[in-house]
Amino acid sequence: MNLRHETRGEYMLITVEGKLDASWADYFTDTLLGHIRNGCHHLVVDASGLAFLSSAGIRSLLQIYKALNTVHGSFRIIHPAAFVEQVLRTAGFQVLLADGPPEDMPSSETAGAVEAAEDAGIQEFTLEEGASLTLFHAAGWRPWRRVEAAGCKSFIFSEDVCALGIGSSAADFESARSQFGEFVAAAGNVVYQPPDEQGHPDYLISEGDYVPEMCCIHCLGFSGAMGRLIRFAPADKAPFCTVSALMGHILARTGGKAAGFVAIGEIEGLVGAALIRSPGELDAEREIVFPEIREWISFCGERSHAHQLALLAGVVCKREGARGGGLLAPLPSHPDAAVHVHAAVFPYQPLQNGRIALEPTIRKCFSGPPPLAVMHLVDDARPAVGLGESALVRGACWFGPLENPEVLS
Repeated sequence: MNLRHETRGEYMLITVEGKLDASWADYFTDTLLGHIRNGCHHLVVDASGLAFLSSAGIRSLLQIYKALNTVHGSFRIIHPAAFVEQVLRTAGFQVLLADGPPEDMPSSETAGAVEAAEDAGIQEFTLEEGASLTLFHAAGWRPWRRVEAAGCKSFIFSEDVCALGIGSSAADFESARSQFGEFVAAAGNVVYQPPDEQGHPDYLISEGDYVPEMCCIHCLGFSGAMGRLIRFAPADKAPFCTVSALMGHILARTGGKAAGFVAIGEIEGLVGAALIRSPGELDAEREIVFPEIREWISFCGERSHAHQLALLAGVVCKREGARGGGLLAPLPSHPDAAVHVHAAVFPYQPLQNGRIALEPTIRKCFSGPPPLAVMHLVDDARPAVGLGESALVRGACWFGPLENPEVLS
């Protein structure tokens, strides 16, 4: 089989020659799914050179069709040979056939200019002019001191709340004492990592009258409407988007004000840590320090979870002025910024292109395969041996300025 592809504006024209049978179905499927993964969500297959189509080939075409439906894309087969068209119609899959290319698909002569104009790497959307977020911080456990029951609070995470922290789904402090771990909450959903090096994350989803509630010893969050959306994708000079680049863009667009953000995207690599013992089990009166702290935290030994999907939630502010009060840590890769960000990792799903809404996009993550991990992201800037910082290949970031940044003081 021979496959050639050509970008035509928002479309990708794929010319196929040879046989689409059991021998070539996996190659065909992997190639086209790769295009979808790279953000091409409108595929046109020129089948004039396709000489044979078996049941394995039909299954491959349907897999591509279903993958594109999940991201509101399009898939059409044009110019099929008579035998291929007959096979598809007989099998009941004439929905895949089209009379010709889409009317708005540019010609090969004009496509190059369109592609160059759109290859900027970042798209921006104003969702609500003047919108701002309200910050809250409570249950502020001071690492690494003994946790007191009075410092543990329950939070309800409704759809307009985004948060990160350390908590448990247990009903009260005594039940949660051995279960406190990192969590991320967004759009009425919570994913949290029990403090076990080999444990799997669990999650809570709003359904009907049920709203997720967590017993927390640390919680930093915000509520309100996100005013802006960034879509980022690989570009010639930036094959991926680092967390520091994302923070720099947010600070620039909010005029340097403290901001809350939620991002979702394909992972290039994450650098972070997770609790392997619950802080609720601390019984020493003294503060835990290095190296004993290694018994409580697991730091990733390499950049992790490449090609999976990450949900990030966090707060960023300019380091100048020392806002943060210990809640935010300096970002070595962006010395002007201080951040606190947690990431939940999900199996990869393609994201719809263009302007997308936060709630349904995140809800889609929770409706798929279960999450893989939750991490507190760090910037490992150690000379020579450092892992660097976390980065995403492509994705979306919703953000807005915080109207009450004094909470961070």
